Amino acid sequence: MKCLKIDNGKGVFSLDGEFWKVLDEVSKEDILAIVNKCLEDGFEMDDPSEATVHNKAHEIIYKNLYAKFAELNNQRDRFKDESENLFKESLAKYS
Repeated sequence: MKCLKIDNGKGVFSLDGEFWKVLDEVSKEDILAIVNKCLEDGFEMDDPSEATVHNKAHEIIYKNLYAKFAELNNQRDRFKDESENLFKESLAKYS
């Protein structure tokens, strides 16, 4: 599923792949939902170097989110393994 894209020079995001909102409306809950989606399934994003964002605020937000989400997406398996191991040790300790 694509979560970030550049549409008609605007940065937009989606939590479900169908409904898109402009980036200046993104909330911390939206970012958390995208992060959770990434950790579950991964996601796709438009590369900001391939399209132009006309609104400077959208461009800054898009590039920052793109960099963080790309890093998370690339390290998703390692992050999940580390998290599972951390909880596995705690579960074994308190069982």
